[in-house]
Amino acid sequence: MARSDRQATTPRSTFAALGSRNYRLYWLGLICYVLGHRAEYVTLAWMVWEISRDPLHLAYLGLAQGVPLVVFQLVGGVLADRVDRLRLLLGTQTLTTLTLATAFGLTIAGVVRVEHLLVLAALSNTFRAFDEPTRLSLVPQLVERPRLPNAIALGSIPWQASRMIGPSVTGLLIAAFGGTAGFALAAGASIAALALYSQLRVHADPSQSAGEPMARQLLEGLGFVARDFVFAALITLALFNAVFGLSYVTLLPIFADTYFGTGSTGFGLLNAAHGIGAFVGTITVASAAHLIARPGPALLSGAIGMGLALMIFSTSPSMTMALGMLVLVGFANTFYLTQVSTFIQSNVPDRLRGRVLSIYSLCWNLLPLGGLIGGVLAAAVDARFAVAFGGAMVTLNAGLLLTSKRLRALA
Repeated sequence: MARSDRQATTPRSTFAALGSRNYRLYWLGLICYVLGHRAEYVTLAWMVWEISRDPLHLAYLGLAQGVPLVVFQLVGGVLADRVDRLRLLLGTQTLTTLTLATAFGLTIAGVVRVEHLLVLAALSNTFRAFDEPTRLSLVPQLVERPRLPNAIALGSIPWQASRMIGPSVTGLLIAAFGGTAGFALAAGASIAALALYSQLRVHADPSQSAGEPMARQLLEGLGFVARDFVFAALITLALFNAVFGLSYVTLLPIFADTYFGTGSTGFGLLNAAHGIGAFVGTITVASAAHLIARPGPALLSGAIGMGLALMIFSTSPSMTMALGMLVLVGFANTFYLTQVSTFIQSNVPDRLRGRVLSIYSLCWNLLPLGGLIGGVLAAAVDARFAVAFGGAMVTLNAGLLLTSKRLRALA
């Protein structure tokens, strides 16, 4: 379909996709799911620290949360292409809810130990490894095809808004009532998400097949991405963003405390600046994606812009300049990655949807690797160099991809 035809049929309203009952229920459920997810992560970190007072146990928590996602994500993508996605989503959400309810029960009974929390964190993220590709694969079954780009952009709003709101609300509850309240919020939000998802009514995707061996299906998905230059390039953009671009988040305490002398207040402001920019970027794409005549150059220019803004941020002499740059970083980051996600979800073959999207979402689970690289560079040189290096890698990768005629011709 020509782009002019798509513009004629694509709804122009910023919230057009919410006109679909199924997507509206899913989106409200996503808000609850993300709130529970943020509350879980903040509360687990606080409780592990409160019980152990040992930084090493926080490292163990990071491993318990990260390893299951990396190990099981691709398997989750295969499963999303084999079974009813709605049933799988309800199953993972139910198991996640039970896990959070167990954490709440142990805490309120006063018998929780660090070992309990580590096991529960590993279980929760194992379920999430199957949840993420299933959730992404289900969206095209919830909304009409012309509204899919808008639905994908709107799906970013809960994540960006929760970046600013979720940790703050959870932190206030923990400060007032202790970790029990944090787990209560996480479990309650998860129950609400499950209740909303249970009202969805979708037909099974006829392209799904459970007839082939899972290993063969996994290799088929990996082979498709490896052979298709456009998909491989766009997923590489997400990979560079996670490993190099967002590694700066780990180093923000150094900027706030050492470079700007603003302490915890400055740290909160720097995080909020990225969140504000990201939220504006999401709304911009949701409102004006149909006006972008050449999405290929636009998204690649967005990636270049993010990298350049990071490099400027790394040299910021003042807090004011740093906040402005992080607003731009957040905006550019969301602006181009939302378009990447839209293209992938709109163009991936239906029978491979779960597997390809699991590869794409796996990139985000490599964020701890980016934090490790940034930390090593900061220790070897300094934090400014580490952030500048990450920004340069994002810019260089996007600049090289911009030379591709196939990517510039994306429509």
